[in-house]
Amino acid sequence: MITELINLNAPQLITVLNNAKNEVDIQGRGVGKSYSIGWEMNRIVRDMPRSVTSVTGRTFGQVYTRTLPSTMKFLEQLGFTKDKDYVIGRKPPKTFEDPYEKIAKFDNFISFSNGTGFLMLSQERSGSARGPNLDREIVDEALTLNKPRYDEEVSPANRGNEDHFGFRSPKPIAQHHGFRYVSSMPYSAEQRWLLNYGNYYMDQAGIPLFDIWNRIVKLQLQIIAAYKENDTRLFKDIWNETVRLKKQITPFVSKEGILFTLANAFDNIQNLGMSYIVREYDKQSLLTFMVEILNWVIDQIEDCYYKLDSALHIYYDAYNDDYIRSIADDSNWDVDQLEKETCKNDLDCDPNRPLEIVPDWGSKIALFSIAQERNYNFVTKIVEPVDCTINEFFVKSDGPGVMIDDLVDKVCNYYSSHPTRKITYFRDRYGDSRQPNAKNSRTYNEQAIERFTKNGWTVDPRVHKGMEPPQHDKYLLWMNLLKGKDPRYPKIIINGRKCKYTIISMNNTKVIDKNGRFEKDKTSERKQSILPEEATHFGDAVDKRVWTKYGYILSNNDQTFVPPRI
Repeated sequence: MITELINLNAPQLITVLNNAKNEVDIQGRGVGKSYSIGWEMNRIVRDMPRSVTSVTGRTFGQVYTRTLPSTMKFLEQLGFTKDKDYVIGRKPPKTFEDPYEKIAKFDNFISFSNGTGFLMLSQERSGSARGPNLDREIVDEALTLNKPRYDEEVSPANRGNEDHFGFRSPKPIAQHHGFRYVSSMPYSAEQRWLLNYGNYYMDQAGIPLFDIWNRIVKLQLQIIAAYKENDTRLFKDIWNETVRLKKQITPFVSKEGILFTLANAFDNIQNLGMSYIVREYDKQSLLTFMVEILNWVIDQIEDCYYKLDSALHIYYDAYNDDYIRSIADDSNWDVDQLEKETCKNDLDCDPNRPLEIVPDWGSKIALFSIAQERNYNFVTKIVEPVDCTINEFFVKSDGPGVMIDDLVDKVCNYYSSHPTRKITYFRDRYGDSRQPNAKNSRTYNEQAIERFTKNGWTVDPRVHKGMEPPQHDKYLLWMNLLKGKDPRYPKIIINGRKCKYTIISMNNTKVIDKNGRFEKDKTSERKQSILPEEATHFGDAVDKRVWTKYGYILSNNDQTFVPPRI
């Protein structure tokens, strides 16, 4: 029995009314992505009793902490009660019916009373994809998947039970052997397979979906500005234009039975209100707001300053599955416990090593990039020296200064259980010379270090020798680092889950050639295909740390300062 009235927003109505065999939903924060999976599970339980559906994430930790809590909350709204209507991670009561497919282990299985089951799968856990034949596939945060591996291990198991739900059944279920992928916006070339599902808009109807969508996002930024300026007429005119454009990209199901949707917080404004959108706009960096809230489609630039290769440098995920599972078991899958963000969830955070922290003090954003050296490569699974960028934190500036205490406290709160309370702080020249405001005699770096010390951390400041190195020299250093072939350098890897905006920043920084010497292109705010200049800040932060640590190796290389032609 549904316990409360549920008002559906536009994306949710589209899902319910189309009821497509296959669906791909790319949605920003605040839209209600948890609804998609919760509603999907509800339909499967009611339409395909005794079926088995996979719920796949990059790791079990992702499924436990990101997918299940919000989904369980929505199932409760739909009238389902945990331990009465379904159980998680244990053998179900004898009063529950069994699935058609025999289940050997229930460690990562959700059992409903009518025999319907959901098998939680992890790509990182070897052998977890081996199990019964499946009747449907669900993937949350699909952008984190290794898609070729998923197609080899999980999709082939989506077979069987045709006599119960498929073409041999007296009442075939349209969704049988289909899939639903739910995700936030892809932010690198290797994740764009998700967006390819939307190409049918152009191929079958001549609709340039992604171009129109980004035009809508730009207009929504103007709507926010009009709202803040209390310009009612301009607000209404721009709003009406977005409505007109949205009609041009009305979702429809392709000839192959795929429904592809894009949505952002404006699509849920009746529940969120403009106040939420404006608050997030004021609180976040423009880059973060555009990607996370407005679901901006990111175009990859050519001639990138950083030669990132996902197979070598990124897309590792380091959930501490065993720790998170222990929390789940001890709390009987309590959603509040599972949703807690803590460094104990991060396998790539070595509790016995200091945190390496580097700031970037911008006029609009203040941020910290967090790293550690390790002797294990989380990308290749090889024991070798690596330099890991493991996390990122940021706040927007408050008036003429920056919210330094808030930024430091964010880091300290997240790493409150880190036993080695030591920080290697890579101070930058800008932060040594600038002050938050005229009344404060301490520089940015001094105030940050003082706040870390007050919070109980020991800070070891570091700074690169000499003047700020030219961009050309940093470019050459990155070339050597990212090739991964010089034994004098560690391998460079980046946590793709925790450091999304670092990767976006690096992927959207263009290199320019000025008389044979390479520099970063800082004019991105004038390029429609590139995110605003603010996107360079996380890359700048990583630059400072790697130059301070490894720049001396480059300086000893006889070939370093010969302008290359690549």
